[in-house]
This record gives sequence, C-alpha cells and structure tokens, in this order.
Amino acid sequence: MSASPKGHMNPTIHAVARAAGVSSGTVSNALNHPARLAPGTLKRVHHAILDLGYIRSAAGRTLIRNRSDSLGLVMPDLVNVLFVEIARGAQRSATEQGKRLVTANSGFNAHELAAGTTQLDQQDEYLEYFAEARTDGVLVASMRDPSRGIERIRNHVRPIVVINYDVPRADWCTVLMDNEQVGRAAIEHIADLGIRRAYFVSIPDIVQPIVERRRGVRAAAAARGVVLTEIGTAGLFPEDGAAALSGILPEPGGERIAILGANDRLAIGALQLLRARPDLRVPEDVAVLGMDGDHRDDGADWITLTSIVLPGQAMGAEAIRLIDAEAQPGHEHERAVLPVSVRPGASTIGG
Repeated sequence: MSASPKGHMNPTIHAVARAAGVSSGTVSNALNHPARLAPGTLKRVHHAILDLGYIRSAAGRTLIRNRSDSLGLVMPDLVNVLFVEIARGAQRSATEQGKRLVTANSGFNAHELAAGTTQLDQQDEYLEYFAEARTDGVLVASMRDPSRGIERIRNHVRPIVVINYDVPRADWCTVLMDNEQVGRAAIEHIADLGIRRAYFVSIPDIVQPIVERRRGVRAAAAARGVVLTEIGTAGLFPEDGAAALSGILPEPGGERIAILGANDRLAIGALQLLRARPDLRVPEDVAVLGMDGDHRDDGADWITLTSIVLPGQAMGAEAIRLIDAEAQPGHEHERAVLPVSVRPGASTIGG
C-alpha cells in the first residue's frame, strides 16, 4: 500500500473521523451535505481531511448511490475546432449545474477517412465505458451513426443526447447545427456581392455534414441563379484544396468567381494558391470563403478569410440542458437545430 504525503497509509473515512473527533457519518455529511454541520465541526473535519490527505472513493460512492454526479462526453478527434467548442460549452454548463464532465476522444477523424487512412474508432467502446461507470448521462458528439453503440448501453444509461448527427425518429434528444444553412449562407453571401459563378470544393459525401452542406449549396445556387461547379478533393487539408483547384483558376480580366471550401482548410489552400498568382486579385477576381469557422486570424495571414461561424459552444450548452430535461418524468425528445452566421473577411469583401 502506498503512503500519503503525511505518512498515513491510504487514509480512510474512519481515520478522518478519529482525527477530527467525530463519527464517520459526520465526515460523510461534511463531504456530501456540509450545510447540516456546525461551522466549527465542518472546519475540524476539513482540517483532518487535508492533514491526512484523504480522498474519497468515487467508485464506492457510485456503487452505493448507483449514480456518479458525472456526465460522459464522447467526441470525434479533436483536430476539428467545432468539437473543442462543443466540449467547452458543455463543460461550462455542466459545472454550473454541479456536474463533472468527463471527455473521451473516439479517434474518428473525417480528414483521415477522406484520405483512406485506417483509424481506430472507439466511439462504441467509450459509450460502454461510461455505462459501466454509471454516469448520470452521456453526450455523443458524432460524425457517424451512433445508434448501435447507444442501443447497447440503453438499459444502463437513460439520459442520452446526440450532438451533430441526425438519426430519423431517434429515441433520444438531438442537438444539431443547420448544415444546410451553412451551404445556403455561403451562396447567398457571394450572390449578394454580385458573383454568379462559384466552385464548391469538398471531399465526397462520406460524412453527414458534407452531405447537408452540399444540399444547401445546390439549393441556394439554383434559387439565386449562381452557376455552380463542384470540385472533388482527396482530403480536407490546405494542400488538398490547392491541388484540386490548380487547374481551374480563371485568366485575369475574366468573370469574377467564388471558391467555396467545405471547410476553412480547403479555403486556405485556395488562398495559398492565389497568393502565388499575383495576376489574380482577391477578392476582385476571385473571392474565397470557408465553411466551418475553424481558421482563426492571428494577424500573420496575408488576408482575412470569410467563413461560416458554427455554434459549437451553444450546441454543448444546449446538450447539457437536454440531458437534464431527458431525466425528467414525462419528457418528450427534442430535436434542437441551431443557426449559423457569416463572418465576413477580406477574402470576399476586401480590406
């Protein structure tokens, strides 16, 4: 057995009680219901806890209560800023409710999926882990259908909220952004600038957000009279965007066009390509727009990127609200769809 910093061997609640001159039940109240104790008693117990280096067993407490005061959040690979923002929003809201949020990275990566790279996707394994830990609820921010993993844990964890993946007639609450609006907003922005020819640069429809953004782009282009050309890429990185666009840039003096990247990285690839073409002006000849608000201008960019801002933190906060609502008797599942907005930059409107 390992010793604590004060020299005690794994101090127990009984050791704390002896040191404070109180019962074990009083120590339990100090940890779980401090308002029940007189200030002097509470101070003695806390002093003994600090002096002995006592840390209560979450596993034992969970076993007794069959709940843990914690929530699990399973996310795809954190290379995507959207999921970082979802986690931030969820953690802030969970903390305000007195809950702990435990986050797991499933390893699912849309960039690697598009490139054909084998990846270790542990979404279902982490769902099962949170069920074993008897968390008070599970949030799944997913890029693929989570139904199979959820059905396996359904009898063990009831409040479940899915973020970023829409399953028709789902038996859980869902929080989404309007990905079709992402595509529509991109076309509407460039159409409002008088641009009538656009290139949509994207990976194939292998993940749901891409399918929906493409649908929005097509619908808005048809409605606004924008001639749309779709360009396929092998991945979602800047070099993929540059490679896909290298043969389609217009000649100087021609019709003004827009390049719409399915994400900001593809749009950055277009800007890198254009920077090597001083005969083409941005945005006078070619306007460039990204679609996920991922790129943050740090002052080092040669031009600021217009992008669609995604409501990541709001999605995380809404998911925590729905986890609480799901636990209430008589709750009916909700499907919340949050709007997006355009963040104008010099790449479309000039400096």
